[in-house]
Amino acid sequence: MKPLISYQQTLEILTKVAHNHKWDKQQTVALPLALNHMSAVPVKATIQVPSFDNSAMDGFAVVAEDVNQLIQQHGTAKLQITGRIQAGDSDEVRIENSEAQAWEIMTGAPVPQGFDAVVPVEAVHTEGDYVTFEKAVKLNQNIRKAGTDYDFGQAVVGANQVIQAQHIMALATVGVKNIDIKQPVPVALFSTGNELSDDTATADLAAGKIHNSNQPYLRAYLSQIDCDVTFEANCQDDEAAFELLLNQAAEKQVKIIVSTGAVSMGRYDFIPSILKKRGATIHFHKAKVRPGKPILFAELPDGTLYFGLPGNPIAAASGARFFLTPLLRMMKNMPHEPTILAKTLCDIDKKQGFRTFAKAQLSLSKTGQLQANMLTGQGSFQTHSFAESNCWLVLPEEAEHIAAGEYLAVLPMIPGSLSVS
Repeated sequence: MKPLISYQQTLEILTKVAHNHKWDKQQTVALPLALNHMSAVPVKATIQVPSFDNSAMDGFAVVAEDVNQLIQQHGTAKLQITGRIQAGDSDEVRIENSEAQAWEIMTGAPVPQGFDAVVPVEAVHTEGDYVTFEKAVKLNQNIRKAGTDYDFGQAVVGANQVIQAQHIMALATVGVKNIDIKQPVPVALFSTGNELSDDTATADLAAGKIHNSNQPYLRAYLSQIDCDVTFEANCQDDEAAFELLLNQAAEKQVKIIVSTGAVSMGRYDFIPSILKKRGATIHFHKAKVRPGKPILFAELPDGTLYFGLPGNPIAAASGARFFLTPLLRMMKNMPHEPTILAKTLCDIDKKQGFRTFAKAQLSLSKTGQLQANMLTGQGSFQTHSFAESNCWLVLPEEAEHIAAGEYLAVLPMIPGSLSVS
């Protein structure tokens, strides 16, 4: 029996494989459809935002010097309201004469040419067509100057940026309607096991059956890491049926196949032998990790990559998070995820020599300290604690006992959702 390899060794293997499987196919999509996808090229502003000087509030546009001189001479400045302008009006209006005057202006409206300050409506007194100012006015006060959000050529998003809602807002602000993204990686998703219930019409279970939780979870998770599940199926513990699925996946031209179950040492754990029979290169099978020790990573002769995840739900989830995700990030030339440290809130005992991925809750102390609480119910079959988790707590191999108060790495459930700079 081959010795188990460490988690670090698996990452080194994944790095080498990713180097030969760079994913840079592109497509153009309408901006709203770019959510959770990755930008293919940098996007720069082709306009200024704002594109014109505009008012930051409802009030009166004035010439600051005119108001200030009148206040110095008379204690107040009483100006005639000679115009009105609202958001959406042209910015080409001009002062028609040289006399001190004021224009009523609404938030977002272009500042008429020649005016250089806006005084809020609550800071003045109005009477008929006149407005009185009692305080000195600062030059450019309450004016949003053109280009103070985005200037010509300023970066909006970089290449390899995962597009989230805030990026869509920024891109829409500079007028982007369509954006080039990297195509989602096409994935086939299989679940194996006679115990899985295929009955979607009822919640009732026959004796010995279980609901398939891996399939819907992995489908959802894969969509959040820019993959497209183009083919999915359940499979009984039947080698011929499984080989048929492999053939169908090849016809779909998927880049990665992800399966759950049938990768351990039991009588019906047939996936390793079938892959070998089909000429696949087994890059690794079994690693010093918990949960998910039986994980398998292989490459089929046609270049399709294969992840065989264990069947227990949390083992499947950790396999996707800590093996599949790093590979995808490297294939797409994304940076390594930053290490975030949090103080543990409890004593932890673990098996020495194994990298352990624990279900945990990340929170902030009253002083702003990141702290992580490892939850009870760490079994790889226990999903109730997984549902209560908001992060993975990474326990190092060399440790056997970790005292409360030590700092350990945490990773969010979804990559990038807890990024800090």
